Amino acid sequence: MAMAKSKPMLLSPFLGCLTAALVGVYWPIYLLHPSVAILGFRIAMFATCMTLCVLWWRLDVTRAERELAGILAIVVIVAFATSWFSINPERALLEWLKLLIISGAAIGLCRALRHAPTAKAFSTSLIIASGIIGALILTTYLRDMGLVAPTYEATRAFKGHAENQGISLNSIAFDCMFSYVCGMCLVRGTRKFWLLGLVLLAICSALTGSRAPLATSALSGLILLTINALRSRRLLIWAGGALLAFAMVWGPAVAVVTLKSSEMSAFTEGRWGLWSVALQKFAQRPLLGYGFASVDDDPIPYTVNRGGYHSEYFTLLAEQGVLGTTAVLGLFVFLLRRCWGLAFHRSYTWQNGQWALLGCLILFLRAGVEIDGLFGIAKGPGDFLAYILVAIVVNRFSREEDYVTANHGTYGSASRALASLSPIPPAI
Repeated sequence: MAMAKSKPMLLSPFLGCLTAALVGVYWPIYLLHPSVAILGFRIAMFATCMTLCVLWWRLDVTRAERELAGILAIVVIVAFATSWFSINPERALLEWLKLLIISGAAIGLCRALRHAPTAKAFSTSLIIASGIIGALILTTYLRDMGLVAPTYEATRAFKGHAENQGISLNSIAFDCMFSYVCGMCLVRGTRKFWLLGLVLLAICSALTGSRAPLATSALSGLILLTINALRSRRLLIWAGGALLAFAMVWGPAVAVVTLKSSEMSAFTEGRWGLWSVALQKFAQRPLLGYGFASVDDDPIPYTVNRGGYHSEYFTLLAEQGVLGTTAVLGLFVFLLRRCWGLAFHRSYTWQNGQWALLGCLILFLRAGVEIDGLFGIAKGPGDFLAYILVAIVVNRFSREEDYVTANHGTYGSASRALASLSPIPPAI
């Protein structure tokens, strides 16, 4: 077997560490030279991921990797079609090229992470990167606001000051927390790591002037807890989970029906109006949409939100129509199914499946109120981090396939990979 014959390389762990470190140094460089940070980050990420792929090209291609390549190929091909027939094909195709780059980087990375030392170096570097970003948020707040208590009014003023400088605190907070979650997928949890996560969550929630980081992280954790409760064999715990599930579905439904448009706009911090514009544009071109970056054509005040409509889902509808939205949602479903399998079925090689499912839930929830994520087009670390999670999840199936093939001779399709093993008994 190729994996058994491949010799560990010193260069591979170094490149894995460097790839993750790029996430941590992006924002400090961005504060000094935004254009250098954006272009340099894209080139460096793609270069390191492709180099890692070349280093491990002799590895057997697993079924999980073929499935990932297939679903990404569908997304890329459909996006090319919608870009070609968009309002501004030249601009849309340029943005499409970024999607092609980020997809290639994900495929290259998931192969390299089958090398255990590379995976360890990569995950450790990701957690360090999250700490660097957290420290940047804290020091920037202290520099601009001094020792002013982080009240909601103070942090909103801080956020407005940052946005005037072209800095998105929402994106920085997401990069901080999500790089931590991705790193925790591949390392053994310790008290120090757990403490670091709590500190980072506090910084991202209290110092960014946005409710999104705390809301998406807390709600994702609550959903994960509810799922585990519903799988419990204890009636009382199951009933509590069922009650939580009912409340999480019924509460938003009641809010949408009963709140006025002005109240919804205030509650969503102005996103309600942007979503309405996106739906109007979708109604005008429902099949193919207006194309990548077509939000730039919207009149004031919507141009202040260049790049999307503060929601991946509404941006998808407006820019890619039904055709593009269906393809991308296929990628969402692919990730959810794999994360579910990792979280709730026994694995010979990995026990961190709950972290993967948590990361998946954060991506899905955040996609409702922000734009960087699985539908991102390599604008910054947030888009790459979403595909890093995809690479980690697919890599865990590949590792499982390597192990089972080496010890039992056969494995079966990746879609039945962990489902063919014994389910994990409910932990509660």
